[in-house]
Amino acid sequence: MSEHDETLRFSLEARLQHGLLAVSLAVLLLTGLPIKFATLPWAHVVTAFFGGFPALLSAHFAAAALLAGVAVFYLVTLIRALVRGRLDFSIVPRPSDFVDFGRHLAYLIGLRPERPRFGKFTWWEKFEFWAVVWGTTLMGLSGLILAFPERASSFLPRWVVGVARVAHSNEALLAFLAVVIGHVFAVHLSPHVFPGSTVWWNGRISLAQLHEDHAALYDLLAAARTPAAAPPPAASRASASPVAVKAGPRVADRTLIAVELVVFLGLVAAVWVGLVPYLLK
Repeated sequence: MSEHDETLRFSLEARLQHGLLAVSLAVLLLTGLPIKFATLPWAHVVTAFFGGFPALLSAHFAAAALLAGVAVFYLVTLIRALVRGRLDFSIVPRPSDFVDFGRHLAYLIGLRPERPRFGKFTWWEKFEFWAVVWGTTLMGLSGLILAFPERASSFLPRWVVGVARVAHSNEALLAFLAVVIGHVFAVHLSPHVFPGSTVWWNGRISLAQLHEDHAALYDLLAAARTPAAAPPPAASRASASPVAVKAGPRVADRTLIAVELVVFLGLVAAVWVGLVPYLLK
């Protein structure tokens, strides 16, 4: 079977939810960070682009409403799946994910001959998912308090409004760092998928990529005799051969990993020097 053969990984509904989430998050960050960093020149440029602060704030509220709609959309999807007995719990973290994290790190630095055999979701995909759940909940609750401070103060202690302001602002910065440094790198810049995966667009993944990234899931599909139930494509079989396994990551892969780590650490250092001090304000 050709390495270009594909199988469906994400449904249209899941891709629509992801797309709306991406749009709402992008607008929220674009309109929210200029408020946090209002004293910096670039913040004035962004505010002027929207036509002034009132328009900027209106766009922020509109994006927040969209994010709330996406959350409701997803909850309805979960309830419907639960009623039909099709609720998928594979995104829930398990003790094995912590083991996979250690094994994956050992593989990347050449201490293990082969990468862990991940199921439907890897340990970092689960981490990202629950980070979104936590972030959306925190940002939603704190955002409502900040949008209606007088009403919130009528039944909450006054200090809660101040806590909500700090939590909302700092969580937004952490979300920005997670998306730009973490998610974008893993999905688009990593040599493993560069110049980027298209699964977010068409929901499909090649069998070679599925076997490489989610080998345990591939085996389940093969055992169930689905359309993906075929020997790994040639390119994937080569990477899983005894010779390749003993060799671990290729020299070229290790070089790219080293370069990525240097770039990643450089970005973290730049963020620490230039942005993190604002967390204390």
